[in-house]
Amino acid sequence: MTGRQVYEQALVLLGMEHDEVPWLEHMAAGCLNQMLADRLYEQGALCRAQGRDAPAAAPVLEELDEEVPYDELFVRECFPYGLAALLIAEDDRTMFNWLMSEYERRAAYYAPCTLTDLQEADE
Repeated sequence: MTGRQVYEQALVLLGMEHDEVPWLEHMAAGCLNQMLADRLYEQGALCRAQGRDAPAAAPVLEELDEEVPYDELFVRECFPYGLAALLIAEDDRTMFNWLMSEYERRAAYYAPCTLTDLQEADE
């Protein structure tokens, strides 16, 4: 899924048409890059659960037409809510709060538990 596709889905969630809010597109890449950094933990957990190496650092999108380099289902199900929230943050606090809580809930769903060995403490 490209950054542009995430942006278009975010606009659908906001009930907006691209022609009505062309200035939001300029904000979208920066918001997506913030989300990539914020969700590095979840992406790493998904990679480890699938037996792949976790990314060491968050990737950066230079433009919206690039693929979002995280798990496809994770991006599709989660990122439009986060992007919509960030784009509407200053205009509608109620909508922002709902979208952000949905974004966080969906992100938590995609972060599989990681088993960690516990060591007994010597007394």
